[in-house]
Amino acid sequence: MSSTSRLGISSALIDRGWEIEFMSPDGEYRVERSSRFGFGHRSFTRNLSAKLKTIDLNVFSLVIVEWTGVEGAAEILEIEKLPWIHMDRSPPVATGLVGWLQRKQYRKAWDIARSKSSGRAVKSEYMATSQPWDLPSSIVPAGVDLSAFEIATMNENPLVVCHGSLDRTRELHRLVKMGVNLLLFGEGNDSQRLAKMTRVESSGDVASRLAGSDIGVLHLPNREVWKYASPLKVAEYAATGLPIVASNVSGLKPYRDAEWLILIPLGDDSACQEALQKLCQQPLEERQRLGSLARKEAERSMSWERCTESLHEMLLGVKR
Repeated sequence: MSSTSRLGISSALIDRGWEIEFMSPDGEYRVERSSRFGFGHRSFTRNLSAKLKTIDLNVFSLVIVEWTGVEGAAEILEIEKLPWIHMDRSPPVATGLVGWLQRKQYRKAWDIARSKSSGRAVKSEYMATSQPWDLPSSIVPAGVDLSAFEIATMNENPLVVCHGSLDRTRELHRLVKMGVNLLLFGEGNDSQRLAKMTRVESSGDVASRLAGSDIGVLHLPNREVWKYASPLKVAEYAATGLPIVASNVSGLKPYRDAEWLILIPLGDDSACQEALQKLCQQPLEERQRLGSLARKEAERSMSWERCTESLHEMLLGVKR
């Protein structure tokens, strides 16, 4: 789970009266993870299990466990009779040997959750239907802290923006070929190569950079794993008042008829280029109008408070 999603979900739950403590490499209960290839998941699982044994779990009503922590937490939580929810924000996206190992761990986490958890919280409808499940279930789409984003004023020369992971698995070099004024910002193992092709900046103030842009884009490769997505960046684009071109993924299904959003098939460069060119050729006033519609939709349906409603109700039903 991204730090933004973790903060958004937890803040919304705290506002509803929940008290939350974190177990993670930077949480109240620190759990270390080895950086050695092939040892990360094993070390995290072992350290998580050991840490749980040192904590008085009687003070907790339930636990939310991300899929990476299921293997290390399930047995102890069962012994303590402490209900837990399996949270899955994304399947593994890595390729090659790393991807193979992560997918194996991912399948095992789901197998454990089906037999030992009290429920699940997933990111999209596609993810929910892809896994057999008979227990309580909640869909928690990507949300946004609306107060953190200012409305874009737009430029005469439209700036297309894409932010977040600059990892090779995203294949962002495709965007360079679209013939638009492009800004990429974020971190990842493809940033140096991309910087030789287009304007690339490191991570920073997301809100102010988006406010200086005109069009948000999310162009994902044609891989099964991306169909599960409920993209955080699309919610942030909408909160900024940007018209958007995005891959047609499950989490965007509620907005498929929206005027401010152009959906394109996964991996379709021609469709992406056509959609971006269309928006770039619109007068500034028209882009502002579309952006205003996006912001109104974000206010209506994309706040973290709204996105966590079903999760809150499920937690109330399974807590001890």
